[in-house]
Amino acid sequence: MSLEATHIRFALDLRDKYKIKDINQYISGAIYPDSRYVTGIKRSLTHDDRFLLPEFASDDFHRGWQAHQICDLVFGVIIEELFPDLVYVSYDPHYRKEWITSTAIKIIQDMDDLKFFDIQGCIKCLDYTNNPNGEDIKGVKIYNKIMTKLYKNEKIINLDGYINMWRELGQEDNLCEELRAKTQEFLDNPKIIIRIKAIYKEMINSYSDIVSKRISEKLV
Repeated sequence: MSLEATHIRFALDLRDKYKIKDINQYISGAIYPDSRYVTGIKRSLTHDDRFLLPEFASDDFHRGWQAHQICDLVFGVIIEELFPDLVYVSYDPHYRKEWITSTAIKIIQDMDDLKFFDIQGCIKCLDYTNNPNGEDIKGVKIYNKIMTKLYKNEKIINLDGYINMWRELGQEDNLCEELRAKTQEFLDNPKIIIRIKAIYKEMINSYSDIVSKRISEKLV
């Protein structure tokens, strides 16, 4: 998954496409799929190609959810193109290494993306919650609170904030420390930073073609 500042920025950039009326539902929908980390429901219930279809975007919450699905799809395609030496869309058989590397990239992108919109205004939207898969609404609310805690009153989130977030989402300490080391390694490499900062522009420029291709290949 992209992290939530990236998801919210992306959703905001798609806002005119959807003609959003209720921004609270839209922004809440844009991070909802990742609440599965807390609620424990299957990933296929929150992340699936069927959520790309136009008819899925039936209300503002589902439009935000669809923007999330688009963002994750496009991010995966773009990082494989921009970082063929570091990550692959098919993580197996070295899932742990690939997860650490791709998540380090996501953290740094998230740090950059939150500079481009009013994150404080957006996290207020997370007071709205929904449980479209019938999961425990308390779990969705807990996830939203974890994200609010991460971003609240912060213009720049330091690395500790992201590592603590992953701990709150249940990742083991050893994995979190490996993630910290890899992220710091990338933060200390100006060439990597330049490449990471190029991701978002490519996502915005390419998302329509990538989504159309995926729909035609998998859903038509």
